[in-house]
Amino acid sequence: MRILVDIGNSRCKAAIEDHDGLHPLDTFAWADVFLHEVLDTLWLKPLGNRLPASVVVSNVAGDRLLPNLSAWCRTKLGVEPVVVASTAEFRGLKNGYQEPSTFGVDRWAAMIGARAEYCGALCVIDSGTATTVDLIAADGQHLGGAIVPGIYTMRRSLGKYASALFAADGEISPFSDTTAAGIAGGTGYASVGAMDRFVLEASKRVDSVTTIVTGGEAAILESLMLSDVVHDPLLVLKGVSVLGGEMVKPAISAEQLGMRLPVD
Repeated sequence: MRILVDIGNSRCKAAIEDHDGLHPLDTFAWADVFLHEVLDTLWLKPLGNRLPASVVVSNVAGDRLLPNLSAWCRTKLGVEPVVVASTAEFRGLKNGYQEPSTFGVDRWAAMIGARAEYCGALCVIDSGTATTVDLIAADGQHLGGAIVPGIYTMRRSLGKYASALFAADGEISPFSDTTAAGIAGGTGYASVGAMDRFVLEASKRVDSVTTIVTGGEAAILESLMLSDVVHDPLLVLKGVSVLGGEMVKPAISAEQLGMRLPVD
């Protein structure tokens, strides 16, 4: 049993993986939280008396969360987290970036997860703080991708740069009769329209492309896109699982921790 973690630009997603599959843990916004208290509640309680053999992490937030997360894992779980990274190639998937190490590891994990679950050419859309699009040919060649602001990022940007506007939540409708609803609809359809266009461009490059959407805003894309899409909310964590299978560090011993650990 192990814990899979996806540290995004604003939120932390995780799941317990055991012989029954993936069991999602509650997602949380990691900024301005006392991490140890949050993890005690959201991770320790679901674990019960079990201890994971490893904790595997995809991290795009730099050093803003990972050091504290690592310290908590060492103290409470007796393991040093394994941090996955983007590489030039993995199991036939060829990174299309000129400098593969600069390719976002969450995007790399999402593509690996997609390749593990689906066949043929793939268009992988991960929509959160930013929305990323990546195209993979059937032979595993990554043909490149794009990055656009996420829906709520667009809304916050309007509130920041236009004094008469504000970041608005609400139903996404193409035509609205209030400013708040207009912002919600405009930003929602801007993102949806862009994604449909990317899928159209993908279909010009490859045959019979399967489009998978994931991330915090994927449900909006799934409900409004004209293109056929598959919603896979655990896609990044599935890729983290595959990557982590080849990157396992030994657990910290009870003697090193100075405590007696329960048996899994």
